[in-house]
Amino acid sequence: MSTLTSHLQNLASAFGMRGNVKLLTAKLKDGAPLAYGIAQVVDSVGALESMLTSLAGSKQLAVDAEGISLGRTGKLCLLSIAPAPPPGAPADTPAPVFLLDVSALAATAFKHRPAAGTSSGAAGGGGPVRTLQEVLECGRVTKLLYDVRCDAEALYHQHGVRLGGAVDLQLAEVAYRRYGPAMRRVGYVVGLARALETYLSPELRERWRATRVDKGALRDAYERDPGYWDRRPLTQEQVRYASDDVLYLHHLHAQFKAALQPVILERVARFSDYRIQDSIKPAAANTNEAAQDASRVMAPAGL
Repeated sequence: MSTLTSHLQNLASAFGMRGNVKLLTAKLKDGAPLAYGIAQVVDSVGALESMLTSLAGSKQLAVDAEGISLGRTGKLCLLSIAPAPPPGAPADTPAPVFLLDVSALAATAFKHRPAAGTSSGAAGGGGPVRTLQEVLECGRVTKLLYDVRCDAEALYHQHGVRLGGAVDLQLAEVAYRRYGPAMRRVGYVVGLARALETYLSPELRERWRATRVDKGALRDAYERDPGYWDRRPLTQEQVRYASDDVLYLHHLHAQFKAALQPVILERVARFSDYRIQDSIKPAAANTNEAAQDASRVMAPAGL
């Protein structure tokens, strides 16, 4: 067993990851293996209980959703959840990622409560084992997302989950450009790929470039097949794509948090919640869709 594989498996054990665990790796141009992360598909009650146990006591989670026409309509199929690495872990520690199969578990994914007496995992550092809905709604657990809007819509309108403690890193990136080291006017938000390209450390940027999925090609795939994210079993490409959107969010958050004043970070959290409040409102009648689409790319003026 290689040192890299052994390290990844030890990390998986520390987070209580069992069963369908996938070690995602890639090779650099010189042929050297490069750690990508650890992904566990959570598609049974047993795996769900293991995930909830490992998350007990976690203070920060990276979250992202995949689905069919994701939003207040359509279907939420998969929820990627990555807890922050253990305290004191090296900066390049591969992130564990739980891929919650909402298509398979339906309401159970959010409502199931493990039996009383279940102990929390090592990564959680202790704490009660709660339903996923309780974890996602808890304001004391920071949830990192990149553009929270469609995810918040799907979680609330399809499963009754109202995100709490969310930090929208797309808004944090706007704040960084406005109030960070080189302050400037900001008119538009940027996508996750551009943020990763801009803000990751050189080592992590190289890792991301070496292992990222061609999102353009994948987008073509699910445009040809609208049910792409509802197909089972998940392909390696789907696992990598879904993992990629959360693997580096903790790193982005650390970058922005170190550069911004607490008052600005509080403003980011407040505007993140504004986005969630808008997402859970009933759909407005006779809306101008073109105007709505344009507004989604504008940076909030008051942030």
